[in-house]
Amino acid sequence: MSSRQVPGFAIAEVVYPAGARVRAHTHDVPGFAIVLAGGYRKRVRGTAHDCMPGTLTFEPPDVVHAESYGGADVRAVLIELSPSGAGRAIDAASVGLSAPFCAMHTAARVLGERVSRELRAPDLASALALESLALELTALAVRSLDVRSTPPAWLRGVRDRIRAECRSDLCVRALATQAGVHPAHLARVFRVHERCSVGEYLRRCRIEWAASELLTSDLSVATIAHATGFYDQSHFCRTFRRVVGTTPSRYRRSDRAARDCRPGE
Repeated sequence: MSSRQVPGFAIAEVVYPAGARVRAHTHDVPGFAIVLAGGYRKRVRGTAHDCMPGTLTFEPPDVVHAESYGGADVRAVLIELSPSGAGRAIDAASVGLSAPFCAMHTAARVLGERVSRELRAPDLASALALESLALELTALAVRSLDVRSTPPAWLRGVRDRIRAECRSDLCVRALATQAGVHPAHLARVFRVHERCSVGEYLRRCRIEWAASELLTSDLSVATIAHATGFYDQSHFCRTFRRVVGTTPSRYRRSDRAARDCRPGE
């Protein structure tokens, strides 16, 4: 684990082993997490969230949450809002960060990777760079909450259909017809609230479905790739590795190895 204190923030990069479980717990200070590789399930206030690379999460103090990690090691950047640096710490509630949230955000992953590089190769400017990146992530979270506060009613139906029919040949025009809006309007609003395009969201849903099948079935990787709608196995494997951080075969093997090592199973 690499970590560093800068004015207003405590920053660390951590790796959680595949198959690990973290029981319900709380934190004393508010903090963010950005998933850079792997995937896990977070449960907050009775609601489960699947966190994949690019997921940005936030927990205020004393909010109970738990995590269960999947079939591959999870690499993440953690940023706590620290009282260090008198007068420079951020009061989370004062900027609108008063409730937990979990959201996919491409920009968060980019910023998280930059934090990782600064932690691994520090120089005289690293402290300033890390403080700046932490502030950028805070602003990103606040703005995300602002645009997410009033999503149109039809957006939920669009998301639900994409998830339910992720292995089908969906198109923006058909989704827009269902929502009763123009395709261009749907694409623009979808990106504002989901922080990705419709196509990127569909691809991520397909990978989530494939990851579940790898852990719960004995179907071959080639069969799952075909069922997920990819042109060939190599394309599927490249996409899976980019999203999850490991290959489908290693994802399956590491999960089974973790289960074999657990007592009582």
